[in-house]
Amino acid sequence: MLVCTVSICVLNTAVLTAQENVAIRDTPFLQEYHDAYPMQTPAENDVRALATDRLLRVWAATGDGVRCLENGKWRTPRGGDIGLTYAVYREAGGQIWIGGWKGIYRVSGDEIVPAGLEGMVVGAVRGRRENDGSETIFAAGPQGIWQRKGDSWTKIEGAWMTVIRAIQPTADNRLWVGTASGLYLLDLSKSPVASRRFSKPSEVLSSNINALYMNESKQLWVGSSGGMDVYDGTMHLRSLSVKQGLPSRYVRAIVHDSEGRVWTATKLGAIRYDGKRWTVRHSRRWVLSDDTRDVTIADDGTVWIATAAGVSAIHSKRMTLADKADHYLDILRSRHIRPSGLVAPAVLDKQGDLSNYYIIDDDNDGEHTGMYCALESMRYAVTKDPQARENAKQAFHALEQLQRITGTEHFIARSMLPIGTAPKNEVDRTFTPQEIADTSRTDPREKIIEKRWVPSADGKWLWKRDASSDEVDGHLFGYSTYYDLAADADEKKRVAAQVDRIVGGIVAHGYRLQDIDGIGTRWGNWSPDSLNHDQNWFEERGGNSVEMIAYLGIAYHMTGNPRYKAAAKELIEKHGYARNALLTHYDTPSEHTHIVDELLSIVYPGLMRHLIEPGLKANYQTSMRLWYKTCQPDGSPLYDFVYNRYSGSHAPLDAAVENLREWPLDLIEWTVDNSQREDVQRDTTPGLDEGSLTRLLPRSEIAICCWDQEPYRASMGSDGKREEKGTDWLIAYWMGRYYGFISAPERTEVKSAARK
Repeated sequence: MLVCTVSICVLNTAVLTAQENVAIRDTPFLQEYHDAYPMQTPAENDVRALATDRLLRVWAATGDGVRCLENGKWRTPRGGDIGLTYAVYREAGGQIWIGGWKGIYRVSGDEIVPAGLEGMVVGAVRGRRENDGSETIFAAGPQGIWQRKGDSWTKIEGAWMTVIRAIQPTADNRLWVGTASGLYLLDLSKSPVASRRFSKPSEVLSSNINALYMNESKQLWVGSSGGMDVYDGTMHLRSLSVKQGLPSRYVRAIVHDSEGRVWTATKLGAIRYDGKRWTVRHSRRWVLSDDTRDVTIADDGTVWIATAAGVSAIHSKRMTLADKADHYLDILRSRHIRPSGLVAPAVLDKQGDLSNYYIIDDDNDGEHTGMYCALESMRYAVTKDPQARENAKQAFHALEQLQRITGTEHFIARSMLPIGTAPKNEVDRTFTPQEIADTSRTDPREKIIEKRWVPSADGKWLWKRDASSDEVDGHLFGYSTYYDLAADADEKKRVAAQVDRIVGGIVAHGYRLQDIDGIGTRWGNWSPDSLNHDQNWFEERGGNSVEMIAYLGIAYHMTGNPRYKAAAKELIEKHGYARNALLTHYDTPSEHTHIVDELLSIVYPGLMRHLIEPGLKANYQTSMRLWYKTCQPDGSPLYDFVYNRYSGSHAPLDAAVENLREWPLDLIEWTVDNSQREDVQRDTTPGLDEGSLTRLLPRSEIAICCWDQEPYRASMGSDGKREEKGTDWLIAYWMGRYYGFISAPERTEVKSAARK
């Protein structure tokens, strides 16, 4: 337990328990991830169908013949240059069959060889296992349907619509035929062949049939432009479409995996159904193209998906959250720390290519680095890993440099770059009088700064002006957590001096963060005159009042300087900052931002750990409960953990932990567009963004979305041109571990692939 040098610091800052919450066990779960296998030409990437063999090779029917994927590389097998192909089928005995534009083929050893029906278009191939172990193969196209026994083909005579998309034989010598206009059932035991057509709304969702699949229970699954229908024999059991939650009704292929889950290929990617939940695997994160045509399950459980841009594989591996934390930390330390020690996103030279990138200068370098300092401090408190302590120390020194580089007593830089490095974000520029006038019209608080980047006194660095309240929040969050949990005695002195400089400077300049021009920054304003009397600052009144009291409490805790207690007393008693703290619930949707939610989530811990007026604990717990009413629907574990630890109230945390599990393993900011999904609706609540949805989708089904971003947006992302740094996930996870809401892991043998 830390011992404060002044009596006012009454809260325990070292031993924080889950209180009434029982820690959620970190048991292994299946983490999915995607590998992409594009080919060389557009015709090759026009993949129509797939099958895998017993050697786990993938056979693809493409617009330019047959291709085989072996050991991660595509090749054209001997005899595979056969032009347009449509179907691939693996029979029970392991034989691979291919249907093409001028016949049917099979794989013999490592060669594609003709197998009959020369000159016939074969668009569908399926087989039936006979009692003697042999396999009867059926092939269909616009010129007819054939069955093969032994080495000869026999044409089946009958009447059906000839645009045949799929066929499925049954054990009782019948054949289902899916066409562009109706589902047919042929009785092959009768001569001539008897047929029955299914097309009524009570029989199929749509008569435009695309896929047929017989599961292990001998139920027939029918995919169409209306969804899926399920039959037991000729009895229609049920339909699955938009009314039942199907995200895209245009089903092109169906297969069941070993757990009985249904996988479908649709116009909107691959979709999985486990009987309760629909899971969408779309966008470049999961598939090379949302235009998916076929899906098959390999013997090792890999899900292979044929798309209009190549072949995608969805793998699963068992991980714990602790394994995932190691993976993300490896990503962060490999690609997201600049030479100055600052943490920021990585910009990729090519879409999705992690081999060439640069770490961008970001407006919130200080906040991101402060979060990193805090999470490594928590990791050290939980694990006692000396590397975590060293990482936290390095992060603190980077933050310290952001203050010292300005050459002022208190001001902090937003970012810093080696001299000669061109800034990428908000470069210096000049403004015309008209631009200045227009800016003042739309935002009278905006500060015109033409020279944003300033060389350091030693000529080695450029540093960026106009630091915001976000930056101060991040700095103080990192400082206070490092001070309490990881800093040694010498480091504590440095941290205390740093906090004294920054917070002392804010107090000395009328509760403003004063830039080198002698004027406060655009956002660094906590003054009573602004928050209480200037309507331009009304929306910040609650949050900024909480921030200032938190800063003063942290500074008082570290320094014992009575001026901080006096300042807090004046703000609370004379200017109503404790009362202002109750303005953290946003009834008006247009006034609510997730940026404020995130900032409060990293401010409340310091406020409550070092509450400068202990008698106001209940007041600030009420502030937290009001804040949480607004942000609870977001399902953010960061918000949930902070709320449960400090508010005096308790919310369920299962959804928060599931959120952590749902984050994708790769942190590339692929664009994800959910606007075409049929299972979601646009939110028309006045004041909300036009692209908002009415419900929160799982994190694996939206773009990488940090805690300060809008998770309800239908479309977001950076087209695969950036990689997130992972601090958002990591701070939530280590906060959950430190507070006791997540248990120690049940370890699995997983190695990170981040450095690949």
